[in-house]
Amino acid sequence: MRALDWGIIGALFASQLWLFQHFSVDDAFITFRYVRQLVAGNGLVYNIGERVEGYSNFLWVMLLAPAHALGMELLTAARLIAIILSAGTLLITYRLAADSPLPILAPVLLAACAPFTAWTMGGLETALFAFLLTAAAYTFIREEASGSGSASGLIFGLLALSRPEGVLFFGLALAYRLWHRVTSGNATTVSHWSHRLLHILRREWRWLAGFAIVFAPHFLWRLSYYGWPLPNTVYAKSMGLHPRAFVEGAYYLFEGMTALGGPGFVLLPAALVALKAHTPRHAFLLTSCAAYALFVIIGGGDWMPLHRFWAHILPLLIVLAHRGMMTLAGFMATSRSALIGIGLTLVQLAVLLFNALDARLVRGIGQPIAPQGQTMSDYLRAHWQPGDVLAVTDAGWLAYILPLEARVVDMFGLTDAHIAHLTPQFPGGLLGRGDGFGKWDVDYVLAQNPRFIQAHVIAKAPDGTFIADNTSNRLLVNDPRFKARYRQVADTPELRGLFESVR
Repeated sequence: MRALDWGIIGALFASQLWLFQHFSVDDAFITFRYVRQLVAGNGLVYNIGERVEGYSNFLWVMLLAPAHALGMELLTAARLIAIILSAGTLLITYRLAADSPLPILAPVLLAACAPFTAWTMGGLETALFAFLLTAAAYTFIREEASGSGSASGLIFGLLALSRPEGVLFFGLALAYRLWHRVTSGNATTVSHWSHRLLHILRREWRWLAGFAIVFAPHFLWRLSYYGWPLPNTVYAKSMGLHPRAFVEGAYYLFEGMTALGGPGFVLLPAALVALKAHTPRHAFLLTSCAAYALFVIIGGGDWMPLHRFWAHILPLLIVLAHRGMMTLAGFMATSRSALIGIGLTLVQLAVLLFNALDARLVRGIGQPIAPQGQTMSDYLRAHWQPGDVLAVTDAGWLAYILPLEARVVDMFGLTDAHIAHLTPQFPGGLLGRGDGFGKWDVDYVLAQNPRFIQAHVIAKAPDGTFIADNTSNRLLVNDPRFKARYRQVADTPELRGLFESVR
């Protein structure tokens, strides 16, 4: 790749980072609180003495801990690490697209994607997961092409430590490798299929061991330390295969397609199948993207802006879309296929840049917040006393700014094992969107005797009823026991959702 090519990619990437320089989400500060507790010697906990895995990004925590120990501000450290990782992802994306005409166009498109660049600045592990997934896919494909190698097993292991669904991609790679070996000429020399399978597993023991060496110790530690095989966040967000999850997940995928330029962009990879132009590497990437899309649907999507889950697979999807564009261009006019391919890419690039500007300048995603008057964090800092308890809807920032000794009750259950393991309920029905994850317990929250409670209160009706944006908060703030024990700190935009005990 020429220096000019890198200059174009770098300029696009830098401009998008500048556009979303203030973008972050509250959940990042949940992770940061765990990092603070770890560095302080209190263990990987949210509240001291309560072992709950309220994070789903163990490897990200481990990367941030040394930076915090050296005195770096955690959001700044997270962004710097993520920028380096995303730059690496752009390079690997170019290499993944190397067997297509004009491979430089793939990282150009990726650098222009708002989800990719915004989530580089968001503070969560998104850039780490995207980097490791792209690196694992690239390494695995090279191993398949050469017929040897085991390094991808280690990378898939790291991927599984960065987010739980990393195991999904290792499972897909394992299935692909077994299928490829079983159907290859070498494997068919062994007669029975079961013997062939054992023969293949013996051949691949280094690859399997690479994954196990990384993944197994952490899994066993999780079981012994937290007592559950999955992070608490998985249980909190799980809707129990309720039909509502499928509706939310499908809608989430549709929203992502729209943000990326419409169904045409996402369906471009289908051209590879329709025109029989896909190679083994594209078959693996197609399978990976399709399986992850199904995973997102079953999981019910995600509430965060700018399609975080799409950002995980964008490098793979971009490679496939680029190949689809080049394939269609060649199919339409062989003599001018390069020009047509460039034209299609420029149209897609314009759409991506327009959507990024729309997200930032029109919808205001990532704009700096200028509070008017005293904020919740100001009030809590000024009035907090040792022994106080805070119950929150947003378990990140407010808990992060409090002393590590402060006990914080997460009413949505991400860091609370009791709420996370409740049976989900959806009084709003199949299409009602105010029920969140469907898990709440008003009795439990009040029994914790919090001095302060933070809820998403929008307004107060003339009859004295509080209007909230979710069922959990609405039931809590309108409960007679709550009204008897708590007062609204102030009816200002910044403090409207903060309540303090009067007893």
